[in-house]
Amino acid sequence: MAVPSDPKTAVQTFLTQLQSLCSHTYDTPILPLLHLTSATVTPNPTITLTLTIPPTLCNGAGNLHGGATATILDLSTSLALALVRRNGWWEWTGVSRTLDVVLLERVGAGEEVVVEGGVVRVGRRLGEFLRGEVLYLFWGEN
Repeated sequence: MAVPSDPKTAVQTFLTQLQSLCSHTYDTPILPLLHLTSATVTPNPTITLTLTIPPTLCNGAGNLHGGATATILDLSTSLALALVRRNGWWEWTGVSRTLDVVLLERVGAGEEVVVEGGVVRVGRRLGEFLRGEVLYLFWGEN
């Protein structure tokens, strides 16, 4: 596997691979909604995605469902691993062993969020510490 030297190309290539291989999985409805806006390797490997929340990811109250939020975060951290993978090392995603989600603000259908995923520390077998944030940017009154 040749990993592109450009960080954004590396992540976009990985995202495209996930979209084609995960055509019938839990991630299927979310993957095509993710738009990569940036990727950097230094000082810490980090990606930024944007996503407009569709009604299909919302609960009965019209807000982004917590399970969908967790999936979006899981995908953002998995995609960030594309920035550190190379032949024979982290060629694919791993399994999330712990995933904590803290919701500070509701996000409704049709609203855009910025998602950041990053690699803080990675080992041979475990993505030891990955981080992800869904940032809700709103304009106007609360």
